[in-house]
Amino acid sequence: MSQGEPEAAGSRHFVIALRLAASGWLGCLVLQAFLYARPGPYGGPFLLEWRRYAFLAAYYDLLGVWLLSAPFLLLWLMWYRRTGNWRGARLVHRIQAALLTFNLLLSQLDHEVLRFLGIRLGLSFLATYARSHTLGDSLFADVLLADAGGALLPLVLLILVPGLYASWAMRLIARAPGARCRPAAIPYGIAVLLLLVPLAAPANGWRMATSQFRLRKVEPVVLALATDAALGFGDVSAPDDLRSLVTAYQARWLDESDDKAWRFADPAYPYLREPTGGATGPAQPPWNVILIQLETLRGVDVGFLGSRARPSATPYLDSLATSGRAAAFSRALSFGPPSINGIFAGHCSVAPHSRRYVTAFVATEFHCLPGMLRRYGYRAEMFNAGDTDWDGATYWLTRWYDRLWRYPEAKEHDRPVFRAAARRIRALGRSGRPFLATIVSVSNHTPFLSRETRLDIAEHDTPQHRIRNTTRYTDDVVAELLGTLEKEPWFAHTIVVIFGDHGFNLGEHDQRPGQQNLYRESVWVPLLFLGAHPRLPRGVHHGHASLLDITPTVADLLGIREANPWQGHSLLAADPNRAFHMVARDLVLAEDEGVSGVTDPVSDAFRLFDRRHDWLQNRPLPQGRSAAAIEQWARRSARLNDHLLRSGAIWPAAGGRRTGRGSAPPSAPRR
Repeated sequence: MSQGEPEAAGSRHFVIALRLAASGWLGCLVLQAFLYARPGPYGGPFLLEWRRYAFLAAYYDLLGVWLLSAPFLLLWLMWYRRTGNWRGARLVHRIQAALLTFNLLLSQLDHEVLRFLGIRLGLSFLATYARSHTLGDSLFADVLLADAGGALLPLVLLILVPGLYASWAMRLIARAPGARCRPAAIPYGIAVLLLLVPLAAPANGWRMATSQFRLRKVEPVVLALATDAALGFGDVSAPDDLRSLVTAYQARWLDESDDKAWRFADPAYPYLREPTGGATGPAQPPWNVILIQLETLRGVDVGFLGSRARPSATPYLDSLATSGRAAAFSRALSFGPPSINGIFAGHCSVAPHSRRYVTAFVATEFHCLPGMLRRYGYRAEMFNAGDTDWDGATYWLTRWYDRLWRYPEAKEHDRPVFRAAARRIRALGRSGRPFLATIVSVSNHTPFLSRETRLDIAEHDTPQHRIRNTTRYTDDVVAELLGTLEKEPWFAHTIVVIFGDHGFNLGEHDQRPGQQNLYRESVWVPLLFLGAHPRLPRGVHHGHASLLDITPTVADLLGIREANPWQGHSLLAADPNRAFHMVARDLVLAEDEGVSGVTDPVSDAFRLFDRRHDWLQNRPLPQGRSAAAIEQWARRSARLNDHLLRSGAIWPAAGGRRTGRGSAPPSAPRR
């Protein structure tokens, strides 16, 4: 310190460090207020259910500021009683202020990436947008000028808030050494409180702050960057064996389909195939399509799939499967939680990345059912009972669909949402224009709280009981919906697809309920196609199916045959014994040649089961060379998929599309 200044104790410097931290957090709160109070960049609110976010976002910003400030606070606590002139004190304070200024800068950048793209700022984002063809499209001066939340306001906030904080911090550091804390218990109490609050927060604040599911949406940018780096970037560079991976994928896809009239013609897009006989559009008159995606509808809880619990939790779906009106697939697999996996697999026939959400790859083009049907004159609307902001789905859904309907006022009760959807679908049907209507349920979600107790068929003391009640409620809501719609004259020319988005682990394989695994309870779901279409193979089918097959099957039923990158097959022409795989972090599920292999999260062992006779994976087979081979195949296939997702090599951008039929242009997000 300069000559003539009073003696400075460590306690005084502690006060300065604490004020720097508190003001840094205040700056974060100001930015949060601007994030939630402004409209989204394309109009309408940024979040419909901002109250679910605001407290958590403020709390986790506090964690971020604490992580950056903790070394400085601890330093001054160690020097708490030391007095004298320390020339390095101001430099230490300036370093802390610089870190917190940079945190504000990154937080504002992160907020705008969330507003415009629905993903978090991070090294993964930079790795994606460093590609020249995406960077050029994304240096958005015109986009910032058109921002419905305020023209150029993102840049103003980016400069103003960190700048004001830095200016104030420098004046604070230069003005005085700070007031002394008395008694000494106060600073120690503050430090302990900052340490213990995250640990003692409901459901464990530290775990929540770095969650790989919903709460990653609001974790502080410091933790978001750390988490992103921890996931790794092995998918940025092409695998050394890329050519052999591509060749193996293409050969296997053709081998597993009875429809051989396809060719893989574009080396830049390994999944892209073209029909050898030329493209065709939908048959006339076109069929309407209704997709019903049901939250956490586990195959193990569905009556017609063999659930032994009585009464059945799904009497309506059971009746459909055995009525002769539907094609039901008894061994359909999803990609497990979260729901975004089911949305992309069902809409775009694309398997998820092994370590990241598919929604993170905003520069990657997909060929999805709604966009394809819109090009053929369909009206496409989605009715979503959940919060599409949580998992970054809003960015995508508002581009796929003409209209996204959301219902926060329903408070995650499906029935009012399905009733509103039925009213709108009746209007769509009567318009005379073909339509795609997608309805997404949410009530059958952990912690599985009963919505209408009159429908309860089990106790409420365990999740295993409660899920039967919420599944029964879901089944009844679907019955009411279709009972209403089937009275319409256009319904006879409509294809209805009903499927579960994923399963859920309730401890069937010695884990704590809710922990991730890839056993049947997490991935097995019902899949039904309902309608009077003459090519629909009615009855219950026991061959392999997955959510990847939904879009190819619908396209086949509609008569659409065009270039596509879909990984699934039409169930009208698929090998019932074909393979399936998925990789989620370090877990593997691989099915081929009569066996299923799955990584057990408890023991980390890769176990084999008889795919035909031990569907629920209860009796492990003796390990052999086949176990290593099937696990290696799954991991190699996942490396290919990860790289193609990261590099944007799934589907060409509209201008370079070989069919000459670009997907429908992105529509402005509408809530």
